[in-house]
Amino acid sequence: MANWTHISRTIDELKNLVRDVYDSKIFTSLQIDNKEITKLSMVFMPMLFIGSAPCPPNLDGDNQKNRRAKLQYIQDCIEYEEDNEKREIYLKHIGMVYEYYDKASPRGINGMPIFTSCRIVSIDDTKKFLDMYNKYQKMRESFENEWK
Repeated sequence: MANWTHISRTIDELKNLVRDVYDSKIFTSLQIDNKEITKLSMVFMPMLFIGSAPCPPNLDGDNQKNRRAKLQYIQDCIEYEEDNEKREIYLKHIGMVYEYYDKASPRGINGMPIFTSCRIVSIDDTKKFLDMYNKYQKMRESFENEWK
């Protein structure tokens, strides 16, 4: 069974995340227009597969091997159904998805990068992140404007 829990970020991890987002090293799901939320899985491709059902086994001529594969598939389907409630709660508590630009594929879609990996932040940590980001943005702008 999968571990469907969000890992809480430390303040230092959130600070680094804030700095890297501000310095345009990271692309986040917050940069995708809410009206175009379907693009989330086009940009962060692993989101297509979160909670995807088990794949049926590839069967060949070996009946013994086929039986084991079928039994494993049945067991996987049972575990998938048992995990469904936990998975749904996990998905509802995703606040932000992000990845570093250097992990982007060479192609993009509609002016946005495409990632074959991503990192997930819970809603609670996303709220902290946004608060920290706004403070950091004001601090940086104040610093930049002081010497103009």
